[in-house]
Amino acid sequence: MRAMQAAAAAPRTKRGAVAWKRVIVGGFLSEVAVIIAISLVIVAYRFIIAPGRTSEEYSEFGQNAGYYMSGPAATVAVFLMALWAVSSLESGFILNGLLVGIIATVLTLGFLAGARPGDRWMYVASFALRIAAGYAAGVVAQRRKETR
Repeated sequence: MRAMQAAAAAPRTKRGAVAWKRVIVGGFLSEVAVIIAISLVIVAYRFIIAPGRTSEEYSEFGQNAGYYMSGPAATVAVFLMALWAVSSLESGFILNGLLVGIIATVLTLGFLAGARPGDRWMYVASFALRIAAGYAAGVVAQRRKETR
């Protein structure tokens, strides 16, 4: 009986261990959230805000929406998904949060090659924001744990 209680009370990960499933799922879902956010804005623009425009105008708006929304949306999404990924951990918050940001960045690196040359700096800034958001989520989770 004591062995079962000790196993239940044991930390979910060892010090420095990575919860790979949560990290990968968190990174992936953060990118799905960005796609959903941008898509919702484009759909709202097309059907609610400015119906009846030409397909060229909608295409231009879609490019602009993606350009201006991707960085902030990715930052928020990575932060929230990294908080989720580290929520059940007992240690290693910063490492796991940082890895969520890195996974999200790796998933979107291919877009850099297809970006217009003038837009590439925004992608690089967005990649840095993803990694910083993962790190920040790890710091927040660690501070929460310390105050309990």
